[in-house]
Amino acid sequence: MPNQQPATCPYVTGNTITLRLDTPCTQQPTTITGQITQVFEPFTLSSAMVIILDYPSLGLGGEVALKLFDRRFATQFREDEDIEPWTLDIETQYLDYIRNGSAAAFIRKLDSDSTVDGDDGEEDEEEEGTWTTSQNEAYLHHRMRNLYETEVEVYHALKEIQGKHVPRLYACVTVAGSANEYTDIPGVLLQYVRGFQLRDIAAHAPRDAWQGVCEEAISIVHRVGEKGVLNKDVKTRSFIVSGDAGEGFRVFMIDFALCRLRREYRDDEDWWWWKALQDEEGAVGFLMQKYLKGGFVYRRSELYEKLDLEFKSEG
Repeated sequence: MPNQQPATCPYVTGNTITLRLDTPCTQQPTTITGQITQVFEPFTLSSAMVIILDYPSLGLGGEVALKLFDRRFATQFREDEDIEPWTLDIETQYLDYIRNGSAAAFIRKLDSDSTVDGDDGEEDEEEEGTWTTSQNEAYLHHRMRNLYETEVEVYHALKEIQGKHVPRLYACVTVAGSANEYTDIPGVLLQYVRGFQLRDIAAHAPRDAWQGVCEEAISIVHRVGEKGVLNKDVKTRSFIVSGDAGEGFRVFMIDFALCRLRREYRDDEDWWWWKALQDEEGAVGFLMQKYLKGGFVYRRSELYEKLDLEFKSEG
């Protein structure tokens, strides 16, 4: 009988995970192992966790954050795409689809057919509704790979502010799949920033720190934008606040898989129109002002006031 039961997720505290180290480059393929010490659930677009590594010769030691773009457990993404939760039976069907060459052909179509996977990564809904279970899995693999590549590209664009305003990118890794590249799971090893989400600041920081911390988060939004990055998914959970009232607080921005780079836009007007529409600054400022009920006063920046005037007043 088909196995319709969801398989046990391997990303559990105490488990050991094996990774193929893709960068930094080595002359020979390098495999490393780490123990999972913390898992950040629920999983959304990626599966995020903390692992302990002991590879000082590779510059990898202690606690690091591991972010895997695993289609099987991308809970939010599967729900958003109206794709059923992953099961062992689904995987069996997908592996057969890979072995007969259909997955490779379908993914080539996704790469070339703009009606299936357009500029914004949004598939044609009518065609998607006719896909089989295995095609859905191939599509998810394709999208996870794209999200991973975007995250890595953005971290490279933000190299100058890594370790200061965004975590350091240590390495790109792969969890080898059971078949071939279409079951491989790409991921990144990042600096682990111990702290709390910006939206939870009222529970972790004194009131007199709220204004400064929120303003720092907005400042980071601007720094990221100055590097030619537009973040389509800025949320208050996109910021981790480390430190304490005694030593002072530091803010780090995370999660860049849903970004676009300036080179992807036709011209400056197109870029700034989308920046105005996305309103990354307001996504932090307006919400934190609402959450903190007078504990933080949001002051619109000159840049976004100008964008409001030039673009939002149209029509």
